[in-house]
Order: sequence, then structure tokens, then C-alpha cells
Amino acid sequence: MGRSRRLGYGEGSVYKEAVPRASGEEAVIYRGEITVDGKRRRVSGSTRREALKKLDDLRSTSAAGLPTGDDTRLGKYLDWYATKVVSKKHPNTQSNYVWAFKQLEPLRGKRLRELTPIDVETLLEQLADREPTRAAQRRRGGRTKPLGRTSLARIKSCLGAALKKAQARDYVDRNIALLVELPVDLTEPVPKKALTQEEANRLLVSVEGDRWEAMFLVAIMLGLRPGEVLGLPWKAVDLKERTLEIKQSLQRLPGGELVFGPPKKDSYRTVRLPDQVAEALRVHQVNQKKERLKAEVWDDHGLVFPSALGTPMDFSNFRRLVQQRCRDARVTVISPNEFRHSAATLLSEAGIPIQDVADMLGHKDTRMLAKHYRHRRGVVDLTEGQSRIFGSA
Repeated sequence: MGRSRRLGYGEGSVYKEAVPRASGEEAVIYRGEITVDGKRRRVSGSTRREALKKLDDLRSTSAAGLPTGDDTRLGKYLDWYATKVVSKKHPNTQSNYVWAFKQLEPLRGKRLRELTPIDVETLLEQLADREPTRAAQRRRGGRTKPLGRTSLARIKSCLGAALKKAQARDYVDRNIALLVELPVDLTEPVPKKALTQEEANRLLVSVEGDRWEAMFLVAIMLGLRPGEVLGLPWKAVDLKERTLEIKQSLQRLPGGELVFGPPKKDSYRTVRLPDQVAEALRVHQVNQKKERLKAEVWDDHGLVFPSALGTPMDFSNFRRLVQQRCRDARVTVISPNEFRHSAATLLSEAGIPIQDVADMLGHKDTRMLAKHYRHRRGVVDLTEGQSRIFGSA
């Protein structure tokens, strides 16, 4: 073992101390002291090296902008976590964390080490049962409604991720979020809707010749996410090879700004275009060029499905467009997200291997598809295979 280093100016001090044991004997431990944030902090270790390591950690904590010692507050820590960790995540993920941490506002003053599962469970129950006043609804746009299971689980998950990092840095001894139970008797989330095969075909017939025909075909047949549809650039479409590459997505930042960014993790993919989709995109490309020539203003972003001005289409306008076309076709009114749900459901029911469907949708495995996208309809009939394997009774 090498010699433990000598402390420099401002690095604190380490000294031995004899501590009596219950047996009457004395044990030698090492104490470390350092002034951080104007306060004297103390650490201890069984060896000088261990005490030095703890002094280094205190200095690193202070340099990172975090308070040191047992008075670390949840709010201060979450602010640090949002700045240092969440800011590196996908914009959609960042938005989830910003929202979740905002819901934890009543607990911001709690000391990190004193936060208990009961504290969090009490807050979740309040969020599930809250009844906003009209003034609050007007002030916050009606967003103070009671939260359901999915939203509460998101809060718990985001807090758990933050506390996992806190535990790794020895700010807390355990991750109390793992012990938190969601309130009982919560309303289950409303299942996503999916078009039937007859409805999907009826909708596609109704949009034939429509300015947005190609967009509906891409959304229904390829199952792209809304951001992937609206952020799709022409440079990602190869009509000669009949392929479409998903490598860009339109995203809304927490402040409302629309930006282009990468798709979700593991969602980069290239899909083959059915003839129907490829032909619709060719027609759409020609029509868009004509539209550009006629437009007085065209802010070109190279998008396949821009607004009438060439700019990215807002998600709310996309949603209204989809809902109106569904009403016109007299089919189940769905959201743009549910086009993806419909694609997964119909392809799965048609016997397409679930792994192939998952690859088309950009999932890293089949778990998400099986849990959220595949609907089970009718009678499960495996009799042919069962008879072949087990023989006739």
C-alpha cells in the first residue's frame, strides 16, 4: 500500500482518536475536519485513507452546488439533479421530470435524510383526492385536477431515480421511493382506443385525394409516434428504394417551444414503405412543391408534413385534424398517438410476429408492445398447433 497523501491548505485535517469500546478496550479511529460553506464539517473512518476519501466527497459535494451535511433539503437536491442529470436526457423525459418534481413541491423543505415513505404516500393521496377551486382552475388552466394511477406512478418513478443517485453519493442510506405504495382504489387509466380493420380502411378511403392523405397512411400503416410524423424530413425518405428512416422527431420543450431532436432511445430505425404509402408520398411531394411556389411565405424546414407555411405543425393542430377526419369518416375518434396503437393492434391480430411489429414501432423488445398496444379480441384459437404437438385425445 502506498503512503496516504499529505493534506494541503484548505483540504482540512485528519487525526487519530481513541474511542473506548464496551469491552473496556480502546479502538483507534480517524477523524477528519474541514470548513465547507462556512461551517465546520466532521467525518470519521476506520483508516486515514477512508477519512480522506470522505473529506474529498464533502469538497466535491460543495463544488457541485449541493449543501453538505445532514441539512440537505429535498428541494435543493432535486434542483441539482434536474440541472446535472435530467438536462442530459431526452426532451420528453426532461418534461416528465419537470412535471413530477413540481408535484413534489410540498416536500421540498424536508431534509433529504429525514424523508420517509409516509411523507411521499401522504402527498400522493392528497394529489389523488385534491379538488381545485375555480380560481385555481383559472390560474393554472384547470390542471389541478386529481391525479390518476399513471401520473402518481410517474412521480414515484422520477423521485426514485433521483434518490437512487442520492444513495449512490451517500446522501441517504436508502431509497425510500422503493417503499412507497400508491393509494388504493385509484381509477385505472382509460385504455387506449384502436381502430378496427374496417374503420381503418374506411378512414383511409375518406382521405383519398386529401392534402394529408400521405400523412394518414404513414401514421396508420407505419405506426410512427406523433413527433416522428411531424418531424419527418424529406432527406429521411428514399422513394427509389422505398424506405423511410426515423432519425428525427419534433418535440415540445417544457416551456412550449417546438424543437427537432432525436427520437426516443433505441427508436432509430429504417422501415420499408408499402407501395400504397410510397405512391402517396410521391404525389404529396409533387403537390408540396406546387404549394411552395404559390405560397407568399414559406419557412422551409425540409419537412414532409409541415404547416401551410412550411413550419412544423403544432401538436394540437395535428390532434384536431385527426379527430375531424375521424368524424368525417364516421369512425372511432382517436388521437394521433392511437394511430400507433391501432397499427400495433391490427398487425398483431393479422398474425405478424410480435417482434417484427416491435421493430417497426421502434421498441427495444416486445414487452411494451404486449403490455400497451396489443388488444386481445375474440377467441384465442391454438387448437391446430395443440393437436399437432400433443396429438388427439
